Amino acid sequence: MSRLRTKILGYVFAFGIISCSVVPYVNNDLDIYAGELLGQTNFDDGVGLPWHICETAPAEMEFEISDGVYKITIVNSGGASKGGEDRWDCQFRHRNLTIEAGHTYTVKYTVTATNSCSIYCKIGDMDEPFTEDLAGTNNDYQLTWLTANQPLTVETTFTANRTANVEWAFHIGGDSVPDGTVFTFDNMSLTDPQYTAPPEEEDWNRADILVNQVGYYPNYDKQATLLSDDTNPIEFYLKDANGTTVYTGKSTYFGEDEDSGDTVHILDFSDYTQEGEYYLETSDGKKSWNFQIGTELYANMLYDSLNYFYQNRSGIDIESQYISSGDTNALARSAGHNPDNATTELTWGYTDSYSLDVTGGWYDAGDHGKYVVNGGISLWTMQNQYERAITLDSVNEDIYGDGSMNIPESGNGYPDLLDEARYELEFMFKMIVPEGYKYAGMVHHKIHDDKWTALATTPSEDTKNRILKPPTTTATLNLSACSAQAYRLWKGIDDEFANKCLEVAKSTYEKAKEFPNMYAPLDEAIGGGAYGDTDATDEFYWASCELYLATGDSQYYDDMKASSHFLEVPTSLNGGEDIGTVGSMDWGNTSALGSLSLALVEGSLPSSDLDTVKSNILSASDYYINLESSQGYGIPLAQSEMLVSAGDESTKITGYPWGSNSFVVNNAIIMAYAYDLSNDIKYMNGVYSALDYILGRNPLDYSYVTGYGYHAVQNPHHRYWANQTDDTYPSAPAGVLVGGANSGLQDPWVKGSGWLVGEREPQLCYMDNIEAWSTNECTINWNSPLAWITGFMTVDGNKDKVQATALNSNPQDNSDTTETTTQDGNDSTDDTTSTQNSLEDGSNSIDTQANDNSKNSNESSFGDTLMKIFAIIGAVFVGGLALVGAISVIKRLIPKKGDKK
Repeated sequence: MSRLRTKILGYVFAFGIISCSVVPYVNNDLDIYAGELLGQTNFDDGVGLPWHICETAPAEMEFEISDGVYKITIVNSGGASKGGEDRWDCQFRHRNLTIEAGHTYTVKYTVTATNSCSIYCKIGDMDEPFTEDLAGTNNDYQLTWLTANQPLTVETTFTANRTANVEWAFHIGGDSVPDGTVFTFDNMSLTDPQYTAPPEEEDWNRADILVNQVGYYPNYDKQATLLSDDTNPIEFYLKDANGTTVYTGKSTYFGEDEDSGDTVHILDFSDYTQEGEYYLETSDGKKSWNFQIGTELYANMLYDSLNYFYQNRSGIDIESQYISSGDTNALARSAGHNPDNATTELTWGYTDSYSLDVTGGWYDAGDHGKYVVNGGISLWTMQNQYERAITLDSVNEDIYGDGSMNIPESGNGYPDLLDEARYELEFMFKMIVPEGYKYAGMVHHKIHDDKWTALATTPSEDTKNRILKPPTTTATLNLSACSAQAYRLWKGIDDEFANKCLEVAKSTYEKAKEFPNMYAPLDEAIGGGAYGDTDATDEFYWASCELYLATGDSQYYDDMKASSHFLEVPTSLNGGEDIGTVGSMDWGNTSALGSLSLALVEGSLPSSDLDTVKSNILSASDYYINLESSQGYGIPLAQSEMLVSAGDESTKITGYPWGSNSFVVNNAIIMAYAYDLSNDIKYMNGVYSALDYILGRNPLDYSYVTGYGYHAVQNPHHRYWANQTDDTYPSAPAGVLVGGANSGLQDPWVKGSGWLVGEREPQLCYMDNIEAWSTNECTINWNSPLAWITGFMTVDGNKDKVQATALNSNPQDNSDTTETTTQDGNDSTDDTTSTQNSLEDGSNSIDTQANDNSKNSNESSFGDTLMKIFAIIGAVFVGGLALVGAISVIKRLIPKKGDKK
């Protein structure tokens, strides 16, 4: 979700004392003095963390760390006179400090203000009940007066009456502080002679050979990146888990890789096809992490990435029995926003005031907003994933069938993937402006809180006011396109719902034509992402494509043919918030979605048009493959221009965009389509190269998907998966894709770490911290293409070996695994594809523990199959399971033509 931020501060750090939260930060380069509690005492090295700013709307601050001081400019001081609260609307603080009862603490700091004003210094609770251990500079609850441009150096002491985790905060806002005031802080110190600092955390040292940490398919390209300045070929060895060399090769010198700053070689061991566990080592002793060569690598990731959507549902309880990974009990939570009643915000010229119940749908990202335009591309991707499965003969559609995903709807007779998609679509229906108002039939752009919620906030505990932004043309067309697509998929499954989808698709398309220029601004992001877009021509084209495929009506063909986007598959995006971004599609650029649907759903498109759209897909894919060849880490992405905004000013830089990983996987979808159209293996290898980068073959040695790989990200920016902030909250489950490298570095956390925009190579602009929302966000429109691609790889990487997953009769026992043997009799893989079955509700779930290396066996005799069937039937009768659920379960045990049993 690439969001343009015109204000670099406070979007996540908070809007209110309770809503701000940060996580511990250790500066291993800091000289810690005896008894010093602070993580940073001065700012000579350009690093501010863990000191940071926090603002409450309408307050606004900017900061920089230069000349050895922390400088804060008060753009808007907040306070009651400006619609804020008080002096705490602007804060400078250091959290997660532990004080102990009976210990005496010495406090020192120097502060200067360019205007005379008062501030308040306190050490105390970070939230309710806000007990203060140091209340004011002199511990007298009084404000401290600053005279303009006169430094104030303070040294004071206090004795703690309790043991507690506290913050040291300066309140520097409110009515007494003039806008434009610049505060400088330096020489911060909080000491306790009895304090002993904990041992320093060890830094992660990346491997010298960067690999896909999950693994490689036997019969496709297998490449790794070696860090080395040597210009000569270097001998390398592929070794099995016992250290035995099974393959020897020579590296190819690549040279300096511009996007990472590394000098690298490429190691190619594609010729080796034996399955097993391996690692790479060079003649001079450089090594990689262990990885698999096998055929069952991505099935677990497929279902984990799809389970992301269930876990981010709004309006229902999230139950442990439907959670596929992680601490399922901790990840379970009460329903959020049920009901989700929201009132229209009278902005963007909108004058109709009313409330709507918009319960349901998916939370967009780590926040509690729900956005139609981002929901639209996510929904299209999920529905397209299913449409591809039922269109291509090579895909076993049962991998998405009823009972495949273990969701509450499993067992209802409908494909689980469509059930999950329907949960979002039915929410989008509720966003339609009701009858009786001027814009009846148009679709509201988004719904979210009136102010940002804090990290470590359960959706059910979010009490902020919910607002509906006005309807827009782009949101209306998103619903039209997705509804037309849904009609095609639900027809013959649930005709009543299918017909409703078609009716909505047609009516919203006509409404968008009636109001073709209603746009969301690019810069409004208080309480929710802006999602600004001032061009709906791509959405008009997309919707006309989907309607034409749904109806065959010539009026829609005429509309799409008249579009400047007709049959295009771009490789440079300039709509929404993009400025030449290397990619084919995102939420603000949707023309490729229509073209991909035209290529997939053949039948009524003239042959010349079909040839053109196929050619355009192949051309775009060739472009991405050429990019991969020009990159030291094989990524189908390149630098592009982007605007980085601070206050009212914007700077144009060149680098990687917000959510760069989403462009990697979306570009991989284009190459996957090219493979479907051509059966040319180079496109399959292009897809694999893209996922190699995502899963560890990158300069930071990160797998950008939680739970997968030796060094997987752990702390995506999410309100509920907030264990890094508050250990009473759960960590993220497996299968979550984070945004990745972002040259804009918009959030205060990465800026406070000393990183400056434009001074780091693009692929290095990433930090795995929950506060680093500009690099570590997770969203529905990033996880949907991850699920699409892992589904593609699960199917096409295995070809005729893909089969319905075997069942485990005990829903809590994940030990029943099966072994897969390759057709040529090679050793079995070490990857697990295990399942669990809940007989109480007739649903199945995939056990998706990442990197499970236990041995499996997929070989079962006919007698074994009968025994399982009888066991299931008996349990069905005992549990009262409906017959349709039993049939769905049994069907998954029967091999399909081409399956290996």
